[in-house]
Formats: sequence, structure tokens, C-alpha cells
Amino acid sequence: MRKVFKRAAALGIGLSLFGGVAAYGAHPSGYWPYLTAFQQAQQSGDANAMISTGEALLNYYSGLPMDTDTAGVRYNVYYNTYSLYEGMGKMQKANEALQGVIDTGTYLNFTDAVIMAKERIRKIDPMAEVYTVTNAQAPYYGAKNEPTSGVLYGRCYNESYESDAKNSSIVSFYVELGSGHNSADDFAWKIDEFDDGSKAILINLNFPSEGNTVSQVNSGSLDGAINETLSYMATLNGPAFLRIGGEMNVWTTKTTPAEFKTAYTRIANMARNIAPNVALVFSPSYASPWGEDMESFWPDSSLVDWVGVSLYLNKYQYANSPSSAGDVNDMYFGLNQYADAVKNIEHVVDLAGKYNKPVMVTESGSGYAIPSGSENLSAFAANRITELYGTLNMVYPQVKAIVHFDKNLGGYTYTLNGNSTVKAAYDNAVANNPTLVKTLNQTAPSFTKLNGASGLSGNIQLRAYCDVINQSVNVTYTLDGVQIGASSAMPFAVTLNTSSITAGEHTLQAVFKASNGYSVTKTYTLTKAADGTVSFAQK
Repeated sequence: MRKVFKRAAALGIGLSLFGGVAAYGAHPSGYWPYLTAFQQAQQSGDANAMISTGEALLNYYSGLPMDTDTAGVRYNVYYNTYSLYEGMGKMQKANEALQGVIDTGTYLNFTDAVIMAKERIRKIDPMAEVYTVTNAQAPYYGAKNEPTSGVLYGRCYNESYESDAKNSSIVSFYVELGSGHNSADDFAWKIDEFDDGSKAILINLNFPSEGNTVSQVNSGSLDGAINETLSYMATLNGPAFLRIGGEMNVWTTKTTPAEFKTAYTRIANMARNIAPNVALVFSPSYASPWGEDMESFWPDSSLVDWVGVSLYLNKYQYANSPSSAGDVNDMYFGLNQYADAVKNIEHVVDLAGKYNKPVMVTESGSGYAIPSGSENLSAFAANRITELYGTLNMVYPQVKAIVHFDKNLGGYTYTLNGNSTVKAAYDNAVANNPTLVKTLNQTAPSFTKLNGASGLSGNIQLRAYCDVINQSVNVTYTLDGVQIGASSAMPFAVTLNTSSITAGEHTLQAVFKASNGYSVTKTYTLTKAADGTVSFAQK
């Protein structure tokens, strides 16, 4: 098999200075002491003083109409205090300050500040929630080749680890579209080994020259190669998926959304005619370049069966240049301490929800080694893999397939078998996620929020999600005030034995606490019926 084409995502950030403030001009009488107190607190670096004087300054300006002067003062307070609230675990106050940055920054045309604040509101949300495992059906969209039960998981094909790919329910292959490149039929001798009816096949139809390949597709010069791939896919026995021009939103050789949609549509219409068994996958990268929107590439919804995503959880933006470009860059692109699967997939989940489509993670991984060998990222990657397979489809049950990018192509190393720490984390996370299926047609339970869960009995698995940026989190569970378990690692799992609980109503609590002081308690009424089943309702 020829070498798979895979490049680093080109996610650039070009920030203008957005920490500055409009010059102070004409202000109402009496503002000066408030402003002076805030400026002195800033100079001293006293966080508590900045917050108290900042709140006093905002209160003084609260009844004034918006103009350049009042907007500038408010902006200065909001922009300089949101991170202080974060550091104290006061996430609601941080959220309010960031919304203030959006409102005043919009008025002042501070575009970059507004973009930053909108994304940060997403990234700092702890999203604290309790979940459980149930036999109720997960959300079902009726999409082509969508499993009615369970979540497909697997890897892209790697000749060195072929047996591992066979021990899963989906395997992916890469086809490079272009003159002198290949078709899926060229790999039939290998794909056929996996097409035994027990697993799905994902063909990633890559555009190796990116925007230039789009032009070739639109000219019709690649119709023959496309036909070969589709004609072969029409013969597959198991569910087949075709990802068309993945990561189009971060290509280096760019194309316009209109041109991409034309190319996607051409291939999709050919697929509908030649291989109607194939599910079509529109699959961007999880994050677009600064201020851009992946939805601009969205084609006609009738030609999209699944929304895919390349979901990477890396410490640095570029493996060959392992350094941070700053907190704003890391936050916006989900890097370093912000590299969380649930947070990074949010934009794609929103897009899929808008068009009522299931989600497939077409590529995923966390790099544990970089070319220079200067840093061991094993622990970092292992934690990310644990969270990916332990929490992603728990929080987002619309995620129906996850494929690991089991390759090492010169940048980050993702091969699971190449690192015992990461491999152990993967194996453990997969083994402890009962919703993942190893073969097609295997029945599996699903995750649901604890609130509203009913008809459960015996040992009930309680799990939770909570991400407080760069902070450790502990979740303690109590029943009628008595601790039943605690955990300090996602998915914060404990087992609740309901067999000894008496019939009637009881109080279950989950207390989330982070090292920066953030704390929230989820309280539920647990009702045990005469038949021994229990239900939960959040108070």
C-alpha cells in the first residue's frame, strides 16, 4: 500500500491587539475616583482589588447610555477581570465578563476580542453533568448505515498492526484522488479481508492537492478515478462510508466554499447513482482558522448522511515546532490544557444538530511523540485518549463512530502500539465503555443524563463529565447524606447498588469540586418503586 497522505492542519491565528481601550474622553462628573481606584488595583496586581474596584466602576456606569467613552471603560473592566474570575473558580462571573467583552467589543469594533470571548465562553464552561448507562435507545437519525445500537470504533488500516484493526467494528482506508493516484479498487486485496460483514468500511477520499484537486474534480478530469472507487465500493458487503475531501476548512492550498461544494456535489451525485449503498460523510477539521466558519463549506443536506470530524487532542499546534503561541491561540484551537475531546468537537456537534445528522469521528488521536524527541508526551496523550473514549459519546450520544488515526507520518506519532502508556489508556477506556461495539449488529446500552433515567435496577453505573481548565476535579456521590463513592478522574465513575435501598424517595447528590474553588452540586430524587426499579429526577 502506498503511503497515506496526512498533513498537519493549517490553523493560523492572526490577532490584532485587542487588549487596548479607547482613550478616556468626556465622562460624567464623579467618575474619576472609581477609575483611579481600578487603575491602581491593576498596577498593584491585586486580583481582589481589581474585581471590587472594577465592579464599582461598572456599577457607576451602569445607567449611562452606550457611547465610545462608556463602552471603553466597561470593556477595560470586562477584559481585565474575566481571567481573574476564572482563576477563582467563579465561572458564572467569568462568563458575564466575557459577555461584556462581546457587547462592548462589538460596539467598539474590536473584532478579535469578540471572536476570542465567544470561543472562550464555550471553552471555560465546566459542563458538569451526571450520566448513567441504560438500555434505552440512543438518539437515532435514520441515516444511511447508522447503527441502531452501540457506537462503532476502530482504526485506520496500518499494515504493521493489522490484527488490531480487525478487532473492532470499523476500519478506514485512504485513497488519494488525482492524476497518477489511486482508487479504492487498488486496495481491494486488503479491504476485502475486512469486508466480512462484521465491520464497516470507511474510505477517506483525500484531495492531495487540496484546492487544486477541487479544480480537477470540477473539470471532470478525475471522473474515471472517482468511478473506479465508487464501483468498487458498490460491491462491499458491510456498511460503507465515503468521506469526501476531508478537512477542507484548514487546507493550505485553499479553495472557495462555492468551489468545494461544487466538487463535493459532483462526487456525491456520482455516488448516489453508482454506489447507493454508500453513506456520504462531510468531514471538516474540528477547528477552523481564526474567525472562519466550517458551515460555509456545507453542501446540500440531501447529499450528506453523516457529519464527520478530524478530532485531534495535541499539546502543540505543530509537531515540528513544539511551542505555544500563547493562551488565546491554545484556547481557540483546543491545544495544551484546552485539548479536551468534548470541548473540541462542539462546533461539529452544533453543525450536525442543525441538520439532524449523526456524527462520526473520522480521525482522532493525541500525539505522544514529536520529531525532535525533546519531550515525552505519553502521559499527556494517555489522559486525552482516556477522556476521548470515556466521555465523548457519553456527553454527545449523537457520536456514533470513532476512528483512531493509527499512523506515524513524520509529525506527531499516533500509533497506539508504539507506546505502552497510551495503548494501556486506550485499551482500558474502550473496555470500560459498554456502548462501544466490536462487531456490527452487536447490541449495546447507551448513555443518558441521570435526570429522567428510569426503569433501572441492581448495580447502576454513575458517571460524570466536568472540565475546569487546567484544574484537578473531584466528584463525590452521596445517598441520603452517606458517601457511596468518589473519583478524581474522568469519567468519575462509581457504582450505585440499588438492591438494598428501601422503596420510596431518597436523595442522591453529586458534588463537583475543582482545585481553584469551583464547586457545584447536582441533587436528584431517587425513587424506588415496589417492583425494585429506580428512577431519577433532578431537583
